[in-house]
Amino acid sequence: MWSGVATRSRLFWIALLVCVVSATRAVAQEPPPPGTVNVAHSRVFVFVGKKGAGHEHGVEGRLTAGELRFDGPQAGGKLLFDMKSFAADTDAARRFFQMPGKTDADTQSQVTANMHGAAVLDVAKHPSAEFVVRAVRALPPRQGVAGNLFQLDGEFTLHGVKKPLGMTIVVDSVNGWVHAYGDFTMKQTDFSIKPFSKFLGAVGVTDELRVYGDLYLQP
Repeated sequence: MWSGVATRSRLFWIALLVCVVSATRAVAQEPPPPGTVNVAHSRVFVFVGKKGAGHEHGVEGRLTAGELRFDGPQAGGKLLFDMKSFAADTDAARRFFQMPGKTDADTQSQVTANMHGAAVLDVAKHPSAEFVVRAVRALPPRQGVAGNLFQLDGEFTLHGVKKPLGMTIVVDSVNGWVHAYGDFTMKQTDFSIKPFSKFLGAVGVTDELRVYGDLYLQP
């Protein structure tokens, strides 16, 4: 009798374990909520102009998390940028800005180190940046633009400084993903960042940067 009870008890716990594992797998396989940023495929590109005998640079960066919705009561969202991931003159960045040729690995590493350093982005102290979207407004169609236009307004925090930010984006569909892209202009000095320069300013980069977002969102 006791043997039968023990057997039934073992079967009960095995069945319970199977149910728990199955439920856990089901939860893990659920897709993220609509509007969640696919950080593996989304990118940020920054065009850095030159001053004096300096060089133009294309910078590529990633997001750590984000969500963006364009209609309904939850319209808005937040984008969190991984500043330590931003790298200068990657092949992808140079292609994005149609810059000719390649940059050798040593030069890439040096430019990226200068950009990450305490004199510029200071990523050790400010490892992330954030765009909080407070308002989303649909815009009329524009000739030559395939997709829906939206105006995003909110606050952009970079280098520990928060500023209002507004930008226009285009939203379309690519391979089953919601694709959102747009750009805005910013000045480094507005965020207490000193543009890199050397040799008494004979070599350096411009204060004004052009920032492009290329995001893929969960439909």
